[in-house]
Amino acid sequence: MASNKSPLKVLVIASEVEGLVKTGGLADVARALPAELVRLGHDVRLVTPAYAKTRAVWSQWPHQSLCVHLNAFEETWLATRTGEHQGIPTVQIEHSDSFDRPGIYDNGATPYEDNARRFALLSKGALQWCRDNDWQPDIVHANDWQAALACFYLAEHFRYEPFFAHSRSVLTLHNAAYQGQCSSGWLRTLGIHEQFFHPGAFEDHGQINLLKGGIRFADAINAVSPGYAAELLSDLGSHGLGPIFRERADALSGILNGCDYGQWSPETDPDIPAHFSSPNDGGKARCKALLKQELELAEGEAPLLVSISRLADQKGFNLLIPALWETLRSTDAQVALLGSGDANLAAQLHRLAREYPTRVAFVEGYDNALAHRLEAGGDVFLMPSIFEPCGLNQIYSLRYATLPLVRAVGGLKDTVVPLADDGTNSGQATGFMFADPTPDALITELHRLIRVYQEQPEVWLDMQQTAMKQRFEWATAAKDYVSLYRKLLKVPRH
Repeated sequence: MASNKSPLKVLVIASEVEGLVKTGGLADVARALPAELVRLGHDVRLVTPAYAKTRAVWSQWPHQSLCVHLNAFEETWLATRTGEHQGIPTVQIEHSDSFDRPGIYDNGATPYEDNARRFALLSKGALQWCRDNDWQPDIVHANDWQAALACFYLAEHFRYEPFFAHSRSVLTLHNAAYQGQCSSGWLRTLGIHEQFFHPGAFEDHGQINLLKGGIRFADAINAVSPGYAAELLSDLGSHGLGPIFRERADALSGILNGCDYGQWSPETDPDIPAHFSSPNDGGKARCKALLKQELELAEGEAPLLVSISRLADQKGFNLLIPALWETLRSTDAQVALLGSGDANLAAQLHRLAREYPTRVAFVEGYDNALAHRLEAGGDVFLMPSIFEPCGLNQIYSLRYATLPLVRAVGGLKDTVVPLADDGTNSGQATGFMFADPTPDALITELHRLIRVYQEQPEVWLDMQQTAMKQRFEWATAAKDYVSLYRKLLKVPRH
């Protein structure tokens, strides 16, 4: 077992990694955390699927055959490709039937019906790779439902394996609303004995719930912010899993995600037209002016409200869209939005842009360079999420002096200091916040911030300067994870 100072062997299992495949914040963490662990001197292996769309990366990496038994009745032959991704030792699980597909989780409309088996092969394949290569992990770090079965396999399938006797599992929850539910007909294939198909483990209204089973069998569970961890213990914020979270409350903690300031800094950002180190040195004003030109918005001093988001109910568009109609009707504010997802939400945003062609711009899709220009050129970043495990865009916005307007949930509460009603904390405040999940509550706060922007420029500048000084470093988050790992290695397996 590793001592308190010796390097740890950490096996990180994730279904997506920034720079290879990305659909959300999981990918950012799955690259940034292992990279920081490597920088701290730990021995890391990052295991991900060898998707067809990343073939150019892994096809020349050394190849190794791997036999996986998901259950006692069949064997599946995989291949592994080992190499390095952005400085991180990486293992790709190659199985063409599972991962040689156009989509990652779905065909563009519906999830793949064999997702449970696909990601079971990732989870057990990662553990089997360790055995075949005599690489004994201290920590098996699984991420979200796609890797949750690794916690179960370690606890049950390998329970009596001396090789894994000292290994402990951590399950990180990036978004517990996605739970990997599937038919109970998959039990035998996945190697889940019927004794574990009950409401205290995998059973969920007659179906298998992979995340729920992972929570039950993980040695430790952590959410990507302290605020989200607290919400998971409540019925309202637990996505239907309150009882099992409360049962495992002693094993649940929250570690706030970090930010990659190498990619998100207004002083060095290659995707913005002017650099700045202060909100009033001219650079930010130029970024705003050129962004408005690019998006064909009217010139002038009106506040520019920006948003970069998945178009999904989680992100609060049922609050934001009616609030924007009212705000555009009653103020001179301008709006610039970038996002993709729900077609109905996209249609409503296109309608808003047609109604206010010189005041609203909506770009459907995702454009990374435009995302950086929006962060740099906006005055306010809109993030009225219904729930938000951590959130990264509000952290990026702080760095670019674009004050976030957020709802008081999850990681948003942990990262944004709201301006007090009487405005007396402008030297500490970094944004604006509302609590009730209603359009009226959002409208009230929107009108308030517009008044501050127009009537109290000195307060606005104080907030911008404070915001730019905030830092949420991965170095801090990684050290918190290492502390969790070391604590875990001192206690018996769950």
